[in-house]
Amino acid sequence: MDVSQALKELNVSSREELIFKLKELIIKACDVKDVKPEDIATAVPFIGGPGPLKLDSLDAMEIAMELRYQFGVELKNASTAAKAMQSFDTLADFVINAPKVKK
Repeated sequence: MDVSQALKELNVSSREELIFKLKELIIKACDVKDVKPEDIATAVPFIGGPGPLKLDSLDAMEIAMELRYQFGVELKNASTAAKAMQSFDTLADFVINAPKVKK
């Protein structure tokens, strides 16, 4: 499947829009206060990283559940999650390319 078809199935028009939605999803799922999506750098780690989110492994579990609910993708194990959650770029790539499961 090509990227444009995958984006269409995710109900976004571009990779940038997907990244913005992922930032919104994480802010909401992890109950982050006083941070807007535009305040978060795309290429830095958001779990244990230097950015404004200050998320930990419990937040990663919340994110994984929300990704399944919102986008129908599943982080099957810790290794996959660690790889996908390196940055918003890697998370967007994962969401675009991962096989979809039932929500």
